[in-house]
Amino acid sequence: MAVSSPPLTAPKLLDLLIEYCITHIETFCTVVSPNKTPVTVFKDVFIPSNIADLMVARLCDQALERDKMDDLMSVFCNTDQVALQRVNLNRSNISNRTIASLARHKLFELNISNCRELTVECLPDLFKQTSLKVLDISKNVLLLAGFGQDLCDFPLENLRVLNIGFTELSTDQLERLLQPLVNLVSLDLSRVLLKGDDLTFLRPLSAQLRSLVLHDCNLVSSGPDFLCSLKELRHLDISVADSNLPLKLTNNFLKTMVKSLPHLSSLDISGHFIEAGKTTTHREETKDHISLDEVELKDKTDTMENEDSVYQGADGETQRMKCSIEGLRGLSKPLEFLGLLGLDESELEHLPAIKVAGVFSEDQILNTIEVYLKRRSYLLEGLNSFFELLRAVECVNPSRAVELILAAMRYCPRDNQVQVSGSASLYHLTRGTYNDKLSIHHRQAIITCLLDAIETITDSMTLLQNCGLTLLNFRIPDEFRWQFERVVKNLVKLAQTEDPHGLLQRIYVHMCNSIVCHVEGEQKLLVGRLGIIKCMLSLITDRLERNRCDEVMETAWSTLWNVTDETADNCQMFLDGKGMELFIRCREAFPDKPELLRNMMGLIGNVAEVQRLRPHLMNYASVFMELLGDWSDGIEVSYNAAGTLAHIAADGPSTWSIEHPQRCEVLQQMTTAIDSWELNTQRNINYRSFGPILRLLLVEHTPVVQHWAVWALANLCTVSPSKYCKLLEKEEGLPLLKEVCNNPRTIPIVRRLAQQTLQLVEENREEQPCSVHVV
Repeated sequence: MAVSSPPLTAPKLLDLLIEYCITHIETFCTVVSPNKTPVTVFKDVFIPSNIADLMVARLCDQALERDKMDDLMSVFCNTDQVALQRVNLNRSNISNRTIASLARHKLFELNISNCRELTVECLPDLFKQTSLKVLDISKNVLLLAGFGQDLCDFPLENLRVLNIGFTELSTDQLERLLQPLVNLVSLDLSRVLLKGDDLTFLRPLSAQLRSLVLHDCNLVSSGPDFLCSLKELRHLDISVADSNLPLKLTNNFLKTMVKSLPHLSSLDISGHFIEAGKTTTHREETKDHISLDEVELKDKTDTMENEDSVYQGADGETQRMKCSIEGLRGLSKPLEFLGLLGLDESELEHLPAIKVAGVFSEDQILNTIEVYLKRRSYLLEGLNSFFELLRAVECVNPSRAVELILAAMRYCPRDNQVQVSGSASLYHLTRGTYNDKLSIHHRQAIITCLLDAIETITDSMTLLQNCGLTLLNFRIPDEFRWQFERVVKNLVKLAQTEDPHGLLQRIYVHMCNSIVCHVEGEQKLLVGRLGIIKCMLSLITDRLERNRCDEVMETAWSTLWNVTDETADNCQMFLDGKGMELFIRCREAFPDKPELLRNMMGLIGNVAEVQRLRPHLMNYASVFMELLGDWSDGIEVSYNAAGTLAHIAADGPSTWSIEHPQRCEVLQQMTTAIDSWELNTQRNINYRSFGPILRLLLVEHTPVVQHWAVWALANLCTVSPSKYCKLLEKEEGLPLLKEVCNNPRTIPIVRRLAQQTLQLVEENREEQPCSVHVV
């Protein structure tokens, strides 16, 4: 039975220290370039065992190449500067060289399970570890292939816990191996006994063995009987996942086992058949001399014997234990754990255990995920059952569910089925009311786990969709800020990944847009440098080539609009990527798409705000002039076209470098367009700053430039006074508007709009509630 995972909390300082050191190996040891190969620990550094053990375990999680892992372990095996006691190298790419290095240490625990590079040649070094008390060498077929006649000569007599599961050992080899282990109390032989061998080789351990795991073993008819002779057993696991191995566990056997193993507290019989028991009494024919009261008393007594057991509780009080499994009714008290996966628990109302692994309830399912983390078929059954449960009812303990699902996904990072099932459940657990039940540490751990999945399994469309949809449940970008760069890199990569239904691109392009909508300054520059602009231009080019204007196309232009807002370098990237050529092609290819045109013109308006880039836009002045009369999306296209031309014209007549259209013609068309707009028109736009507009208020040489700027301010303060009046005050726009009003050269329409805007601000001030200060 597995130990419960601790609840997710803020990372400890020690965990952060270890994480930093293993990712920056040069902080504590000398390295050789260019691959930063570690050589030796710095002379003034000593790493105690409580830190060194954790560092080694964390290094294994990185799945380093064999030579890299061996080099690192040789550094850790300097006994003068590094102390190791409990080494976990499970599933790592170590070779025999690492086992030789570890021989210098006095280890108490060693886990080298599933280290497939190890061979029989490392055994002499391995068994120099005479101090070992815990050894896990399971799933190492090559390592144990050489166990022969001299096996008993290896000095393992201090071992108390041994796991040799999933190996190929005969009963003769097992007998030789176990004979000298006089202190052994825990043995795991999972999937070792496949030929129907008996268990007599365990006889030397019968007086001391407390835990025995025989998962997926072929127990012959004598096997169950022999188990009853292991009087000291506390934990017995005879579960099966292989459909060819299950036994029909008779009630007689279960009764005998319960009676023979008085200390039994944990039993796993998952995958077996249990003989149907009688949960209700069957009355015998009553004789004439038996009264009705006697019959009722007999029925009650029989029922009690068949369903209930009596035991003494921790408080000394007598307690009655109901049990629907006839063979287990002889238990002296409830088991601490009972594994029943694969059985029809719906017919077993009363189970004699504190903790049950099954799929009949949320608690049982979560126990299944927790206990069977290393048994893939059971783990998948638990994950899939939990997903189905989530779709039907509300989860009672979402925090525990998240922790266990994350543990499963971390343990099986390359297992697509585990990742798909886990991510599907995380999608539901990060929505709706569950949000308030998860801590920030839970949510951060989920994001990290999803990113790990995205980066590890790149060819599973279902997984990538699940991860994307789940990430959309988080607050973008607030909950991504602590690993912002990693998130953006993955979004850029996935936004360019196609799937047959197109959902994948829609998810990740939308997320890219959400990210750039909420970042400013350096983060917006970083987003551009990380490739979002290049990615969006690539998507637009792809859609043009396929003559398709879809949600991805429109969102890509929207993303470019947002990422270039008041960010000159990103505007330059757009032009360098031939963005204007794509603008012309899109306008010609999709003339009946007003939202697309609005997004494109909003973006070009951002480029026009950058003075050094305006000469490039001059070449498209005729297009912008034509769009002044475009009312396909209200005034938005016309407004942005006029704004673009206003910024170009603001540089003065001397900068107008084209012959057609003439500057005066463009200015006249701008005036006509602005005069046609209604001041109270609702807008589909969001200004974070008025800086670019306020700069145009000072352009006295071209009144229509001032006209556009002051109309924009008046319109925004009219339709959204509570937001934009405050913004105008905050950015010190009122003195500029007063200057425009007082300037004798200001044309009447501009003065009137400026005065109207000032009045709107004043009215908004009066409508704001006054705050009362109590002294």
